[in-house]
Amino acid sequence: MKNRNWEYPYDLFIKSIAQKMRYTNDEKLKEYDLTSPQALLLELIEREIRHGNEITRKNLESVMNLKGSSITNLLNGLVRKGCIIRSAGISDGRTFQIQVTAKGKNILTEMEKVFEETEEQLLKGMSQEEKKVFLDLLIKAYKNLYEEFD
Repeated sequence: MKNRNWEYPYDLFIKSIAQKMRYTNDEKLKEYDLTSPQALLLELIEREIRHGNEITRKNLESVMNLKGSSITNLLNGLVRKGCIIRSAGISDGRTFQIQVTAKGKNILTEMEKVFEETEEQLLKGMSQEEKKVFLDLLIKAYKNLYEEFD
């Protein structure tokens, strides 16, 4: 067994940061009646539409790192809240025709501010170089875990 640094366990810090970011975002998103996962999914859908990409549940599962049933629940919530309109794909039932409504677009504009504020708080006191190194290390750790466990 490798020597683990019990004084500063990485997983504790990473989990605590993720929980705090989600809690902070959820609190700020309450006024829009959205949760962080719903907001992130709405943002992803808008980006896919803007780039002309076909939206599949498999793609959403992969990017959001969630199971199909969770994606379906999030999509249903966005439909109920009037943020998107969803219908089955024309040529393939696994694809969706999704439109972001005017309400959804307005929320996206506000959401961007919410996520930027939380990100600024996370990175406060870091130089541009430190921010770049931090992101590079996060990406490396992410890839390490997903290559190892996928």
